[in-house]
Amino acid sequence: MKKKSLFSSLVIGLLVSGLFLVGSEKQGESALEVEDPQKTEELTPISNVIEIKAEGEILHYQKKSLWNEEDFSEILGSRKNFGSQEIDSFRKSLEKFSRYAVNPRVEFNEARKSTALICDIKGAKEGSWYDFDWFLRPRGLDLIDSHFEKKEKELHWEGKIEGVKTIIRIKFPYPISHCHEHVWPR
Repeated sequence: MKKKSLFSSLVIGLLVSGLFLVGSEKQGESALEVEDPQKTEELTPISNVIEIKAEGEILHYQKKSLWNEEDFSEILGSRKNFGSQEIDSFRKSLEKFSRYAVNPRVEFNEARKSTALICDIKGAKEGSWYDFDWFLRPRGLDLIDSHFEKKEKELHWEGKIEGVKTIIRIKFPYPISHCHEHVWPR
C-alpha cells in the first residue's frame, strides 16, 4: 500500500513539475513576442516604379522602391538580409508560374533612399507573344480590366497596390497588341 501511495505521489509530483515548466516556457515565449513586435512587421515603401523591357526571349525587370528615412535606415542596417529576402520572395512568386529570375541583385541608393530589384526573366515568351500572368495575377491586375494605357510600343499603369502608389511601364521594341495577360507584335 505504501508503494502505491509513494508511486502516486511521485507521478503527481512529476506531472505538476512538468506543467509548471511548460507554463513558464509559454509565458517566456509570449513575453518575447510582446517585447519585440517590429521583428515581424514588414516595411512598406512610399512608392514603387516597375519597368519591364522586352528583348528577344528575355524580359529585363526593375522594381525601384522609395522609402521613408526611418525604414531606409533600417534597410541599410541589414542590407544583405534585405537583399536576400527581396530576391527569394521574387523568385518564389515567379516559380509558381514557371518563370525564372536570372542574375537578380538589389541595389541601394542612399541619396534617394531607394532600393532597386533588378534581374532578367526567362520563360515569359511563349511562341510569338509574352505571357504576363506571373506579373499581373499576384497584383490583382489585368492588361484590359485594370485600364493599362496603351501607347504604340508600351503599356502604362498608375494606381495603388496594397496601399502603395505604383507606376508600371512595360516596353517593347515594336508596335504591340494585347489581351488580358498577353502581348504580341502588331
